Amino acid sequence: MTPRSDHDHDGIRTAVRAFATKQLAPGYLDRAKSTEFPWKLHREIAALGIYGLLAGDPYNPLEREDFVAAGIAIEELAYADFNVANIAIPVLLMSSLIRQHGSDALIEQWLGRLVSGETFVAFGLTEPDTGSDAANIKTTARATTDGYVLNGEKTSVTMLGNAEAIIVAARTIRDGADLGVSAFLVPLDSPGIAKSVVPDTGWGILGRGVLHLDDVEIPAADMIGAEGRAFSRVLNGFDFTRPLLALTGIGTAQAALDETAQYVRRRTAFGTELAKFEGVSFPIAEHLTKLEAARLICYSALEKRTLGLPHTAEAAMAKWYGPLVASAAVKECLLLHGNYGYSQELPFEQRLRDVMSVEIADGTAQIQKIIIMREKYGTDFVPYEKRRKS
Repeated sequence: MTPRSDHDHDGIRTAVRAFATKQLAPGYLDRAKSTEFPWKLHREIAALGIYGLLAGDPYNPLEREDFVAAGIAIEELAYADFNVANIAIPVLLMSSLIRQHGSDALIEQWLGRLVSGETFVAFGLTEPDTGSDAANIKTTARATTDGYVLNGEKTSVTMLGNAEAIIVAARTIRDGADLGVSAFLVPLDSPGIAKSVVPDTGWGILGRGVLHLDDVEIPAADMIGAEGRAFSRVLNGFDFTRPLLALTGIGTAQAALDETAQYVRRRTAFGTELAKFEGVSFPIAEHLTKLEAARLICYSALEKRTLGLPHTAEAAMAKWYGPLVASAAVKECLLLHGNYGYSQELPFEQRLRDVMSVEIADGTAQIQKIIIMREKYGTDFVPYEKRRKS
């Protein structure tokens, strides 16, 4: 395996931090209160090369696929703007899936435009009755002589309103037989598609939606990967998106702590700065420690992914622990700012609502702990294994 390049990582960190400090941080709060997607910023981030990190030649600015570099870029973006960082993660995932599993025609049609920020491809997995239990999805893809017909519903689809296409996971039916779950790239202007909006307390510029598929016809060439093999071959990308999601919370919480440290240096009470009181400084120290621990778990998982080593347990650890400590840190910062922290003039209440979202996305803490126990100790610790065997 090719060893890690600290030079590459330093270059990514420096470039993204400089851009995020100047272009993202000043407008975070205004963008967070908007539902208008920032296409100009999206393309400017693409110009940094971030979206090509997992897209292979000629799009990757580095010599190899580097998931740690992707994590560094995501954390630096999140330090300035949580929502913009969460726009980047689906692009990394979709570009990786299309490059690895798409046909030559799909790669030519979508990959370049995706990594350049000219378009967006959403991902449809969650359904009304199947969230973390994704293997039991109800959406179907019925095989025909020249393609497939999709029927079903996907919910909690990030960026549905701004996407041009979506990768849909559907249970494949051929000649009455259930062949398992397949993935399909479906243009969102296809006949038979309807969309509706899910109103959220955060993620405004991303937006979530519900997708309805009613006899949507797609050609066989638009399948991503092999028929019936989506979970074993295609959708294992969640093992790297989970630490990336955690890093969006960690980066945002780090910004909140840094700002709060500056605030308590200036704010006085009882004749001295708040920073002098251990009841103020010690909680900040504790949150810094927990964030650093969570950060290390994230980068450990991403390093193992880069080296081709098993990392499912570490990804799940990162996903439940990172958002938990990030939410707690942001809440502490809000409280240390007193009544000002609770106002909409400062970013803390918005950050808290934003960061809490990644405690849910890609599986809650409870699901991640099931995964950890399964990976470490086997299926005796997995509640749904016996149900599936019966």
